[in-house]
Amino acid sequence: MKHLRIFLAAPLFVLGCGGTAAEPPPPPDPRPTSACAEPLDLTFGTAESRTNITGLSVAVDDACNILLAGTTQGPIDFGGGLVGTTDAPFAFVAKLDARGKHLWSRALPLGATFEGKDVLAVDGKGSILLAGSLRADVDLGGGPLGGEYVRANHPFLLWLDADGNHVESRRLPGNLPDDVDYSGGFARVVEGVAYDAEGNFVITGRFVGDLDLGGVTLTSVPQAWDPAFINYKPDVFVARYDTKGDLSWAKSYGGDSLESPAGLDVTPGGDTVLVYTQLSIPEAAGEPQGLYVKKFSPNGDIVWSKLFAESILAGFGGSVATTDDGGVVFGGEGELVFNGIGTYSPAFVGRIDSNGEPVLGASVTGDAAAMVAAVAPDDNGGIRAVGWFENTLLLHGKTMAGSNGGLDGFDVHLEWDDAADTVTTFGAAADDLALAMARSEDGARVIVGVEGPLVHLDESLSPYSQGTRIFLRRHK
Repeated sequence: MKHLRIFLAAPLFVLGCGGTAAEPPPPPDPRPTSACAEPLDLTFGTAESRTNITGLSVAVDDACNILLAGTTQGPIDFGGGLVGTTDAPFAFVAKLDARGKHLWSRALPLGATFEGKDVLAVDGKGSILLAGSLRADVDLGGGPLGGEYVRANHPFLLWLDADGNHVESRRLPGNLPDDVDYSGGFARVVEGVAYDAEGNFVITGRFVGDLDLGGVTLTSVPQAWDPAFINYKPDVFVARYDTKGDLSWAKSYGGDSLESPAGLDVTPGGDTVLVYTQLSIPEAAGEPQGLYVKKFSPNGDIVWSKLFAESILAGFGGSVATTDDGGVVFGGEGELVFNGIGTYSPAFVGRIDSNGEPVLGASVTGDAAAMVAAVAPDDNGGIRAVGWFENTLLLHGKTMAGSNGGLDGFDVHLEWDDAADTVTTFGAAADDLALAMARSEDGARVIVGVEGPLVHLDESLSPYSQGTRIFLRRHK
């Protein structure tokens, strides 16, 4: 998204020998243009680091500085000395300049984590918004946030200025399972955050129980399989806030089954686009099953809502990005059904126009595994996507690359003409997973992920898996 800057200066006239007026020199461009697109290939951490593969997020500001956030265990050095602890997993945020030089980095107190897929955003002034989850009463810089945490967590929002100083922090409170005599847990996670051009912002995620988003409390729909037993399950929420951080509107979506958000973004015109999956049994309350893409006006009215029936996002969820003309690209693990165009799985990418009509889709396949973790539009109607695969990578069923062992990362460029599709892969014998991507205004892309060997906390490749070193790459 482009941000306009206007420089005002008093007229300055310098008379030369001929008495003609000389134009004042133009103001300096704060963005080091030559460095914005220079390739970068950086790693952070050691073989003993344990970085969660969820919550790792990246953003680029108007000066091409790079912001990085995530959750890891074991002190980590981003170039300014070690931050963090060996005691338990901790959340971190770091800022690098356009050439990858460390500007500042810090660890958040234990008890605060990043669990979503895209929990970092930066506005046109360089101010930073982070969204995470609290599992204890912590002080993020503005005093203890309070709250009780018995089998429950609460989301938090944290604002930092461009130098990393605390501006504001708040907890989004919710109830406890004991409040409704429920034996399970209440999980609440922010999955995505985004700023618009004016500095308003939107958030999305999933929640169980009650969630107070700032004056509006939403309640998830219980799943009732038996009149004598109620099982609470996640619903999707989306909320928009103004430039002062006050809630403008909030909505939730859910029926008697499971809902999961892929994420959200904001169009150049200020509309919010939300993508989520609705799972339900035929007689369940709520919307029909399928993949939903909804566009909201700035005041929260539905511009349009599209259902791609028989489609589903699973596993790690997905990624969403808007296009300059108001369209949307999205991708993830699961199955996407574009009627009249095609069906795409086990990982997919899709592009729809500003009216929500399908224009491009593709299957991303590996011999044993494939995952689309982040997407972005290109300027000619195509799609950029990053993720990982095992053994062989195929697009539209066509073999494009082989792995170097284990899981390898990929960066694909999908065009209207399948023959023009291109793929770059990276990885050695150990695992490499590309997890997040951000674009600078000149079109350069910053990709972050983790290197292996992976640690699988539940003996499978799940959102709870951890990698070792963090990698950061930038290229056109």
